[in-house]
Amino acid sequence: MELANSINPKTITINLPATIYSHVERQSQLMRRSIAEELVAVVTEYWQKEALANDIEQELTQLDLFCDSELWQAAQINVSSEKTDHMQELVEKQQSVGLTDSENQQAQLLSDLFNRMMLVRAKAAALLKKRGYDVSPLIQKT
Repeated sequence: MELANSINPKTITINLPATIYSHVERQSQLMRRSIAEELVAVVTEYWQKEALANDIEQELTQLDLFCDSELWQAAQINVSSEKTDHMQELVEKQQSVGLTDSENQQAQLLSDLFNRMMLVRAKAAALLKKRGYDVSPLIQKT
């Protein structure tokens, strides 16, 4: 597995507790990667999530500056049906035969998009409620 954005990768040796090693080993088998590749993926994902969390925090803070009509729009955004369908396909493929590295990246990007959308919608709805609006129309009944 090639390290994304890695010009000069470094090699390290680490000692893992047996329970953590077993977990990583099982996950590497599920993902069809070597243990080393799985550990790189875990560390990379951690740092990407940290960067994403900072981006989302800034985006959510910006919602405080939105006018009411902009908040209503933000509270009602949706992911396209094409992206939703693609994510469903990736989930089904992951469960049946596994995903390629490219498909794993696509699934992670879509998951991040869905999570970001839900956070924006929730904060926008909370701000509208705080401003005195009835947000019950935003609650989808299932």
